[in-house]
Amino acid sequence: MQASKESVAAGGDIGSAITGDHNTVTHVYVLPSAQPGSGTTQEAPIARLISECHPLDLEVHHAIRGASGSSELPAYVPREHDVHLRRVADAARGGRSQLCVLVGESSSGKTRACWEAIQPLAAGGWRLWHPFDPTRAEAALSGLAAVGPKTVVWLNEAQHYLAPLQVGDRIAAALRTLLTDTERAPILVVGTLWPEHWDRLTSLPARSEHDPHEQSRLLLTGRQVHVPGAFAEHDLIALRRAAETDERLAQALAGAADGRITQFLAGVPALLDRHRHASAGARAVLDAAMDARRLGCGPDLPATFLEEAAIGYLSPSVFQSLDDSWFESALVYTERPVHGNAALMQCTRRTADSHRSDRRLRLADYMEQHGRRTRSLLCPPSSFWDAALQHLSRRADVSALASASSARWRLRYASLLEERARQLPWAEPNIGPDLQVRGPDWLDQDANWPAEHLTCRALTDLAFTAAAALDFEEAAALALQAAECCQPDALAEIALQHEEAGLTIEASDLAHRAAANGAPACLSHLAMVREDKALFDQAEHYAREAAEYGLTETLADLAVRREAAGNRESAEVLWEDAARYGHPEALANIARFQYEAHDIDGAARTAREALDRGDAASPHYRHEPLWVRLWPHGIEPDGTPSLPTHHGQSW
Repeated sequence: MQASKESVAAGGDIGSAITGDHNTVTHVYVLPSAQPGSGTTQEAPIARLISECHPLDLEVHHAIRGASGSSELPAYVPREHDVHLRRVADAARGGRSQLCVLVGESSSGKTRACWEAIQPLAAGGWRLWHPFDPTRAEAALSGLAAVGPKTVVWLNEAQHYLAPLQVGDRIAAALRTLLTDTERAPILVVGTLWPEHWDRLTSLPARSEHDPHEQSRLLLTGRQVHVPGAFAEHDLIALRRAAETDERLAQALAGAADGRITQFLAGVPALLDRHRHASAGARAVLDAAMDARRLGCGPDLPATFLEEAAIGYLSPSVFQSLDDSWFESALVYTERPVHGNAALMQCTRRTADSHRSDRRLRLADYMEQHGRRTRSLLCPPSSFWDAALQHLSRRADVSALASASSARWRLRYASLLEERARQLPWAEPNIGPDLQVRGPDWLDQDANWPAEHLTCRALTDLAFTAAAALDFEEAAALALQAAECCQPDALAEIALQHEEAGLTIEASDLAHRAAANGAPACLSHLAMVREDKALFDQAEHYAREAAEYGLTETLADLAVRREAAGNRESAEVLWEDAARYGHPEALANIARFQYEAHDIDGAARTAREALDRGDAASPHYRHEPLWVRLWPHGIEPDGTPSLPTHHGQSW
């Protein structure tokens, strides 16, 4: 006798036996067991103690990686929906069966919230059942009748259980039966849904239509908890406290846009995976975009620039093997969303009068940071500089690349880019938030800027007036409005005023917002203020945050201070951090530390690396130039230092 597929849908087994001389078919039904009080003996579904479960096995998203030894998930910061969910879990622990469905967009923290809510039940010996094998719907139908007391039924992505036609409503009916069965209480059913799935499962059909989700609607209505897509202002304050001891939360605070912390934490690993497995063409486009951003270009990069720049990132043989549509294929790949609706790169919205040739692309915020960390020692190929000359039309972008090419000894390109920048006007149509490149005196320099920026000036003046009257809450609100348009410097100043007034958590929040809007120098100031207060760990945190925006000087300043105070070990660590972010003095100082520690070979290797990068030629050394200290024997004709003998040991 063999069970058929319909057996699962019936909640038990249906077999077919062939008997008799005429091959008579006899159907045998093996009904599912009822729970307590039943005389049948169906085996209960597999449920594990909550304490034995792992959140990643329950589909909690992987988060960005922290330092070695840190937990797999970042610290959890409860929000308003957690309060409601906790009440539901407490009611279940008190003996009443409960159901709660968290409704929110992708990667808004729904599944993690469910995991945190059930932790208090673990101490009471509660178990968890996650039906998914062979399919979610089949597992739920075959096992719901056998679920026993003190069980959490885990329905993550609940549409997979409730949305399938016919089967979904049967599962919903079985859940309603389970929740009202006093002999099996207490039961806790937790689930998650995207808003569009919630709407489909709970909306009334038109009068003439069949009602395919009647049972689901009756089950779900009134049992939902909304999970917002972004952290509210009061949530961010708690998050900042937690971020002081959790580097991943600190990274999310610095990199997430508009308070979308959970999307950043969940989306970044997926972004890195997509970047790692990108095709050669897509990888070349992304590398060109990362180089453009780390070298000073604005966020919106012309597609024509990226297409031409990317060619030099490919070997000739690989480029010749690409088809004619390689660039469009690369954009399709980079624009495909991952968790949290994040994408490696997205096309910015075009106005009605813009043309296809005006397409601009914006790199994901985290990929910008990733590029600064991983590509700081690399110089773009000639195709990058040629494309900049041909296709960049913003004076600020061209000027930034002129400086970058000069620093990398691409002197011909530096000269050409400087000349190109002089030919471009500062004022550009629809420049919007990028006005801050003009500097604080932009209103005095040009009377033709858009009228709404006069409003920004007024908001700034009002913010400083409120701060002078010690109304810091109003000052912050006004400065935030100005920063969202074009005036982040005011917000940076208001952040520092909060710090002086002892409002350190608010100061941190405002400083990060100012940095995200284009005024990252306040993070450097905040680092030095915390250093003066002997809050050394916090000072290092803000210095690294500033370095994410290219302000590596703060790490160097802290290193010099620590060394002057006699803390050479801390100074060396800070110089190593500065080296990772590409500070021009860092390697020279690391080599100096190695030399003074009698690690002659290590000092020579590090110093050579500094020379190869051009850092040893920096005119801003705080200490005697390295080659004077380490190479008194002169420089070879090829520009490298002569190799002296030290205590009989060759370098």
